[in-house]
Amino acid sequence: MAGVSSLSVSALARFHGRPCEPIAGEVAGIPYSARIAIPDYARRIAEHFGTDPGQLGMPFDFHHFGVVFEFESALELQAYDDQRALDGALRDMVACFGPIILRNAYLPPDKRNQGQRNIFPSLRFHQDRGSTQADHYSLFWRDPFDPTHEMPRTSSTLFVANPVAYLQARKEGDRTQEFKRLYQLFENEDVDPLIGDVVLQQPWRAPPGVGEISVLDNRTVLHASYYARQADKGYPIGVRYLF
Repeated sequence: MAGVSSLSVSALARFHGRPCEPIAGEVAGIPYSARIAIPDYARRIAEHFGTDPGQLGMPFDFHHFGVVFEFESALELQAYDDQRALDGALRDMVACFGPIILRNAYLPPDKRNQGQRNIFPSLRFHQDRGSTQADHYSLFWRDPFDPTHEMPRTSSTLFVANPVAYLQARKEGDRTQEFKRLYQLFENEDVDPLIGDVVLQQPWRAPPGVGEISVLDNRTVLHASYYARQADKGYPIGVRYLF
């Protein structure tokens, strides 16, 4: 079993100068490739909405958005401890890049049965935890040892930084000045063209038996389920709230 701290966190600094180039490394002898999910995120938001996301009076420190780790073989990963404290290295990556996605990684047996299983209405972007709750990190996982998680999930999870939800709501006619914890978005607009531009997608469609983990900070990122068709709701993803 490996801790997230053994990831080459310092190597991710290279993303700032060359965000489109993947970075190679290894954890517990298992090679991985890491890549930025959406390079130049702040610029993309400004170009799409005509507004600088850093000038909205809400926390926004993402130059690039999301990091995806792909492991060559299955890795058991100790992402948090028995006090529900998120690993420090993973915490640092979330602060710098927003959502972190780890594919072909799974939680230890004592962690896989903790937390709860959730499924949400489509395109309801929300925060799991409020500003007064200390356990403001959400960790989602697909359990490769759970028979209900064997099939690839047909619904996906979408992530956006807070300014994207706010600006999209304004575009759709919401004139509320204060940032909200929940937005029902894209009811009259196709979200697909924005995926990979200002919206990050975690498809949950790795082959059967492959674990997948995602983690975010609810203070800076909202997430939503996305069903291209209502029949695509799929199985509930595991979720654990962490400090």
